[in-house]
Amino acid sequence: MPDTDKQFELRQLLKAYRKGLISDEIFEEQMREIQLGEDGRSAATPSSPPRTYHVRDKTFASEREMLACFVDEFRAGEAFGGVLFSLWAEVAQDPCIRGGLRVVCEREAMHGRVLAARLDEIGVKPAASLPESFRDAARARLGSAQVSDADKIADFLERIPDEDAAIGPIREVIEQIEDDVETRALLENILEDERATIRWFHATGKALGLSVNASSEAAETLAS
Repeated sequence: MPDTDKQFELRQLLKAYRKGLISDEIFEEQMREIQLGEDGRSAATPSSPPRTYHVRDKTFASEREMLACFVDEFRAGEAFGGVLFSLWAEVAQDPCIRGGLRVVCEREAMHGRVLAARLDEIGVKPAASLPESFRDAARARLGSAQVSDADKIADFLERIPDEDAAIGPIREVIEQIEDDVETRALLENILEDERATIRWFHATGKALGLSVNASSEAAETLAS
């Protein structure tokens, strides 16, 4: 087989593997067949190892596996955010904060719906969820009328002091996507919404005279 044909087959095989269309066993078998010539001797130089994909501390063998995990976890967080910020908006005393929260909770809920729909389109069943202890503590804190809006804003600044670090995992996934351009475009637009939300919280905190690094009893409660 001419070298050009072998290189084409290798590229097609790698592409199918990265998309998650073939298993590890089939991939290895096909690689052996391509690398062996008609006389049974190696007729192709060893190819580079298959590409891997990374999200935080997790490694995936294909783009699809990475997206199935990340989008599902992101969906769970955004959907809960929609519920959580809605609870806060219902008890918010400051009208400026209440108005901002109404937009934030709609953004989060919409993101949860869009991400869930995308999972369904790529054939992934949603399974991720946030720890129950975190959800209970967050509902109790942000849904309480006895906790001031300023203290709740301080909680957010304590948890998300830096915009770039907060959106880093989303950007990391976007930069690795080559094949699923629809999911990439979806995540790019959600990333901009997340920027807007973070900037609103930081601007509101600044208007209240809060320091980004200020600690609060609430943040310690949620982190415990």
